[in-house]
Amino acid sequence: MTGPAVAAPPARNAPCPCGSGRRYKECHGVEMAAAAWVQRALGEMRRRDFVAAESSLREAQRLAPDDPRILANLGTVHVRQRRLVDATAPLARALELDADQPYALTLLAHVRQRLCAWDGLADLHGRVRRLLEADDGTGADFNPFALLAMPTTPREQLLAVRRYARTLEPARAPASNVRLANERLRVGFVSSDFRSHATASLMLEFWERLDRNRLEGFAYGILERDTGPVGRRIERAFEHYADVAGESDERAAERIRADRIDILFDLNGYTRNARPRIFALRPAPVQVNAIGFQCSLGTSWHDYILCDGFGVPEHLERFYTERALRLSHALYPSDTTRLADAVPSRAACGLPEGALVFCCFNNAYKILPEVFALWMRLLRALPQSVLWLLETSAEAKGNLRREAAAAGVDPERLIFAPRVGVGAHVARNAVADLFLDTYPYGAHTTGNDALLAGLPLLTCVGETLVSRIAGSQLHAIGLPELVTTSLADYERLALALARTPSLLDGFRRRLAANRRTMPLFDMEAYARDFEAAMQAIWTEYRAGR
Repeated sequence: MTGPAVAAPPARNAPCPCGSGRRYKECHGVEMAAAAWVQRALGEMRRRDFVAAESSLREAQRLAPDDPRILANLGTVHVRQRRLVDATAPLARALELDADQPYALTLLAHVRQRLCAWDGLADLHGRVRRLLEADDGTGADFNPFALLAMPTTPREQLLAVRRYARTLEPARAPASNVRLANERLRVGFVSSDFRSHATASLMLEFWERLDRNRLEGFAYGILERDTGPVGRRIERAFEHYADVAGESDERAAERIRADRIDILFDLNGYTRNARPRIFALRPAPVQVNAIGFQCSLGTSWHDYILCDGFGVPEHLERFYTERALRLSHALYPSDTTRLADAVPSRAACGLPEGALVFCCFNNAYKILPEVFALWMRLLRALPQSVLWLLETSAEAKGNLRREAAAAGVDPERLIFAPRVGVGAHVARNAVADLFLDTYPYGAHTTGNDALLAGLPLLTCVGETLVSRIAGSQLHAIGLPELVTTSLADYERLALALARTPSLLDGFRRRLAANRRTMPLFDMEAYARDFEAAMQAIWTEYRAGR
């Protein structure tokens, strides 16, 4: 997530815009001083020095205690520090002072989703959607990543990302490369996640299998280098790795341009630690939005969005400023080597041996009240069942257990899994019976983890791309029957699977067989498919299309 920009004030000796006839510094000296502290804090946030950023914002708040922008930035710093409870008060106060501040609205809703503190959440979501529909292109911007997990439409998400894109520098003329007949295409990937991260856990084996006779691979790391085993493996997967974390956006873009990159992948979009201005500077002739931010970016400088036919069907293309770059068989790659740990026992996972184990390892902010209420109905209908969730914070755990009790379910039937390493996490999926997806932001890497471990997954899809990723993966593994299009159908099918062991066992057997024959986990075929797609879009570029 990125912080809101604070507009620079007029020059100190300029006439004040208020019409008083005095110089700006005479009217607004305090405000100018506060703005200077905010600008300092924004620089410290970019350097990830959140302690210093909080100190600067506290000084700004002392000078201008009722400035909602300062309070929104303070909330952002607390979120970046994972101090979610502390973030609530400044964001709520910012909205008391400016009820229609889009950034504070979306970030406060996101914080409450991460805490599973749902009081007033529907009102926040409603206010966000009303502001989106009334967008006049002025004022502060929505937090585009937070919006993806809210009940928003593809049109509303497009409105938000277009508005956010307007805050970036205008795009320069794109680089114009000419490849000789015997030269390989140069394909670059820009990411903050060349480390133990969900993106890397999907893409690592795919990067390793790219044919160096066809493509020359470049990686540009925009977060400090990971010197651990995952970081080293990622660097070995590429012919060229550049650490540009300490470079300005302009310098990083010039490096990419100097490397004569033909096709450049943006693996962050508008997620945390992203640097979207690098792409606005147009360092490559062809630029692709891929994997990290499953939505349009709303820019004129991303030419394509990586997808497949299920994720972005033709009738939904109008909600993307990018052209659809559809891979033939599957959108998501998968590092199949991460399935290396032995499957633990249920006892080792804290699960009862004879229970029906529903599982959802999605992040807490994806769990919304409507889906949770559905899960509680399942638990009430199936007394021998439990729900296995990922433990994200003590606050979220406590709030979910309170919601379960309010729904008439013993809170102890919610069992929370601690965070463990990637291999151990993937392996433990196998001891559950059925993965229940969230909606509208569904399982992405977590869905891939479940299917890789042999755990059937039930999903509900809508029209947004974040709701369709699990469905895309189920189609690519040959289990389209587990894709539903309404929560009512999702609930009916979950009950049928739970009450008919032979039906659920049949899906588990098919999943085990299809893992060896279907595209989802065939990384050799995925790499060849990707290489062919790169050649195709380069041919289009050379033809002026």
